[in-house]
Amino acid sequence: MGNHFWSTWTSSQRIFSIIWPAIVLYLIMKLLIEKMWGSNRGAVERFQKGREALFNEFKERSDPENLVGNRRIVNGNQNAEEIEKTFCEILQLDLITLKSRLQTDDYNAYTVLCAFIWRAIKIDEEINCITELIREAFDIAERLDDEYEASGEKGDLFGLPFSVKSNFFIKNYDVTCGLAKLLEQPKTTTCPMVEFLSDQGAIPFCFTNVPQGLLSYVSSNPIYGTTKNPWDFSRTPGGSSGGEAALLAAGGSAFGIGSDLAGSLRIPAAFCGLVTLKPTQDRLCVTDTHGGLPGRGRLGLSFGFYTKTVNEQEFLLRTIVGNPSYLELCPMSSPAKLGKPSITPEEKLVIGWFTDDGFNPVVPSNRRAVEETIQNLKEQGHKIVEFKLSDVSEEFPSFVVANMLFRNVMPDNGAYMSEMYGGEQYDEYMKLFIRLVRVKQNVVVSWLIRYGAMPLAKLLLSKRLACIGSAYNSDLAACRQNQENTDTFKLHWIRYWKSKGLDALICPSFITPAQPFEYPAQLSNGAFLTGLFNMLDFPAGVVPVAPVKKRDVDLLNDPVDGFPLEGDILLKKQRESAQQSAGLPNAVQVVTLPNCEEMCIRVMKLVEETSSGVQRLQWKHDKNDSDPVDVNNTPSGVVESMEHFKRLDLHRVK
Repeated sequence: MGNHFWSTWTSSQRIFSIIWPAIVLYLIMKLLIEKMWGSNRGAVERFQKGREALFNEFKERSDPENLVGNRRIVNGNQNAEEIEKTFCEILQLDLITLKSRLQTDDYNAYTVLCAFIWRAIKIDEEINCITELIREAFDIAERLDDEYEASGEKGDLFGLPFSVKSNFFIKNYDVTCGLAKLLEQPKTTTCPMVEFLSDQGAIPFCFTNVPQGLLSYVSSNPIYGTTKNPWDFSRTPGGSSGGEAALLAAGGSAFGIGSDLAGSLRIPAAFCGLVTLKPTQDRLCVTDTHGGLPGRGRLGLSFGFYTKTVNEQEFLLRTIVGNPSYLELCPMSSPAKLGKPSITPEEKLVIGWFTDDGFNPVVPSNRRAVEETIQNLKEQGHKIVEFKLSDVSEEFPSFVVANMLFRNVMPDNGAYMSEMYGGEQYDEYMKLFIRLVRVKQNVVVSWLIRYGAMPLAKLLLSKRLACIGSAYNSDLAACRQNQENTDTFKLHWIRYWKSKGLDALICPSFITPAQPFEYPAQLSNGAFLTGLFNMLDFPAGVVPVAPVKKRDVDLLNDPVDGFPLEGDILLKKQRESAQQSAGLPNAVQVVTLPNCEEMCIRVMKLVEETSSGVQRLQWKHDKNDSDPVDVNNTPSGVVESMEHFKRLDLHRVK
């Protein structure tokens, strides 16, 4: 009977009879897997209402019109124009100069905080980088000024406002990582890094945006929305510390703090034109944070700062690393203070380099950044040695190492992350990644992916995709073996390094400049270049060296000398993501052996001193102060950025 009906149906009826049940099944699965917050909807609505009220309050309290006659505002408070002039002067200072001016009483903590909040809220209205304001900030500034007036004493970081990545615990505040289920669960402790900086007189005034669940480099989630890169509003600032980088690059904080599990400090620094350094994990241990992957494999979790120069980076690291006061708060951190390198400044260094990690090529702009940096250092008399990853270990070729890394990222094959995303609305730019993580938890589907889809993908689509998709720990023994292999590979790497007599290594900061929002979920392969140094637990810093040039973008489409696609769908996506990137920041990565942060900083300084650098962004206080823009030949996201930010050459930055 069934066959009779089938034989009498038209072709369109047959196709419809197949497609319709499939659509129904898909919708049912979508409802079950991606339910829209459910019981958490009320918490989201309450949070967003309270957040809006606090933003309005801070906006009013920092508005120069409302500060006229306020005795706490220094350097003139008789009219709004006078106060705005003081605010703009403060906001143009670099970190070291601002610290000095606060120490010498040119400014007080309250005035500086008001200036930064005034600017940060304006910036947030354009790029959406702040998730929550810290309601005690004004009270802290008032207390600091009153205590100084009474005692005459100031902490080393007196009055410096800083932003906080929103995975750091602060007592009485939620840490949601963009997940609704974690709202209305305020923390009972404050992380030691924030507590130490506060004890030194710095003022935490806001939390900044992160990806949903942290494990991505697009800072976007359904609760707080999507953060834009201040250089190009159509692109991401990176992640997971993307909100931090965006706010600092835009001039909305004195410095920022973040964490790095697979590039979470370094990718945003590269995308936004900032300096950062991921220390060896235990050189600066930080507790009371959401690490993204509790119980992770052999993957160093590091914490650090965002600054605009290497000197600023060194100043902050010297303040905290090995400081006895910090060790009281976090005894697990190393007691070794940041010392001076054993080599004198006059001595020449041996610096290794590579542009190809053997797993994923980088686009021409990022390759050129390394090549020009190496040439500059060679001209300074330093010995340059090519570092060949293929020679590190015959036992561990690059694709094996990449598979090892991704198995360390998810030792439970994504079970924790799948549970974390359960019952959540999926972010627009992360839903592909989340769906893949969740669907792989089905035993049958996982088996089909590993033994059916991935072998086919390797032959037909992408060997890189196949490598990532087949990264799987079949049982506890396989997980243990992967960690043993990681330890062995680390020893091989160090021995090869020693055989070359290297002081440091310079390599690309990432596979592309800043990408449009839709690409990070499709290009997890990029994380190998940064995650490698978490797996090795080596210090790794990022220094901006030059902007992307038009000829770099032109080379993208040259299949021979530019960017060969190798018939790989991921490389095609990578090429697409780097189109129209001329003018964006371009950086290199500087790497040293474990616990050699001093050498890393020294080489970062050399790189900074010998490079042309990138421009700085400065908020346009006067909207009539605009540079001419060729709208027809400038990407729309850059046009939007230039409506709000001036581009300043380094020699114009005081």
